[in-house]
Formats: sequence, structure tokens, C-alpha cells
Amino acid sequence: MDNSEALRRLAEAMAGEICLAENDPGAVMRRWRERFHISQKNLAKYLNVSPSVISDYESGRRKSPRVETIKRFVEGLIEMDASDGGRVAMALEKLIAPEISSDAILDSREFGFPIPSRLLVEHLNCKVLTHRNLLDRDIYGYTALDSIKAIVSLTPQQLLRLYGGTTQRGAILTNVTTGRSPMVAIKASQIGTSAAVKPAVVILQGVKELDPLAIRIADSIHLPLCISEISTAEELVREIRSFNPQM
Repeated sequence: MDNSEALRRLAEAMAGEICLAENDPGAVMRRWRERFHISQKNLAKYLNVSPSVISDYESGRRKSPRVETIKRFVEGLIEMDASDGGRVAMALEKLIAPEISSDAILDSREFGFPIPSRLLVEHLNCKVLTHRNLLDRDIYGYTALDSIKAIVSLTPQQLLRLYGGTTQRGAILTNVTTGRSPMVAIKASQIGTSAAVKPAVVILQGVKELDPLAIRIADSIHLPLCISEISTAEELVREIRSFNPQM
């Protein structure tokens, strides 16, 4: 899939999510804008509208944005990101790329609003090994992988794309033996990027003997690394599906 096709898929996914959010499309617009690290003021300037227009849509004071408004909003975010190297779009494209579809993905979810990653860490009964101070950073969802199936069914390139595509999300990895392989993959996904594209937090389940290298990697790239005390992958999936954060 070439770059233009990937961007088209991303734009369609963004616009579709906003259009389908009948109760609060503004919250979805805000979430996408924040994922692109673009301020209301800068986006308004780029779109040649007042900052209050963006604020009114995101707060719900303006209801049901028109299709043309959504189109301008989505295109503005992607174009502004492209002018800054396209790093955010590149990471998000990896999440929607069809070639990484696999039964290795146990669960994937988007929250209706950003939440501190510590809430997910606490819900999954985790021991925090590195960078506890960064767990107040917001996440917008999570991707849960069966690490054994991922290694068997995905190519190394697909693994790198998937690990590198979890920016501002939690990466939950089950059936992990030592933690070395997933952390090396996450570290490798940083190669060639001028800005960090990585999960906001990594949660490992099933660790039998944690490799010290996994901790060193997490520490070096300023990534919270946690180990869930939940004993089985099946129980962990049940727990994350019952996770119901409140705004």
C-alpha cells in the first residue's frame, strides 16, 4: 500500500469515527486533534477560522458538524502533520493497515476520551518497573497481543509496524516469557524516526523470568514498563474488556 492509499485509509477512518459518534462528535474531534499534537489555535489558523469555532465543536456547543466541516478538519490535521514530517500519521496508519490483521491481536479498543495510563495499569494489577512518573500521561486506547501467536503468524516487519503503531496507546502483551523480544522490537521501531513513536505504556503478562535488557530498554527510551500479576491471558482479556474508565 503506497503512502497516498495509507493516508486515504487514515482519513476515512478518522472521518468515519467522527460521523458515527452521534452523541458527542466533538469529543472525537478533540481526541484526534490531541493525537496529532496540534493546538486549537494552530489548527484554527491553518483552517482560517476563529479558535472559538474549533472550541465550540469540541465542547459540543456546536452540534453535528457537517460532512464538509469534518472533511476540512481531518484534512487539516493530516496536512499540518505532513508539513512536520508526517510522523503521527505514519504511526496511526500502522494501526489501520489491513496486512497486520491477525488472530495475534486479542483485543483493541479506543476510549471515548483520554485517560491517564495509570488507571489501566491499576486495573490490570500491575507492578511498575520503570518511569512511574509518566503514568499520568493520557492514552486513547490499547492493543492487546498474544506474543507467541504474533511471533508465529506475523513477519518481523509486521511486528515492527504494529509495535511502532501504538503511540499514545497502551501495548498489552500476553504469554511473555522474558520480555526481551517485545522490548527489542519496540526499540527497533524507533530506528529512523526523528521523534519517538512508541506506546505510552507497556504491560507484560505471563513473565516467568524478566530479562534485565527489557528493563534497560524501557528505561533508555523513557517508557513505563509494567508486569501484570494476572495469571492467564484469558483472564487478562476479560479484565481489559471490563475496564470502564470514567471521565
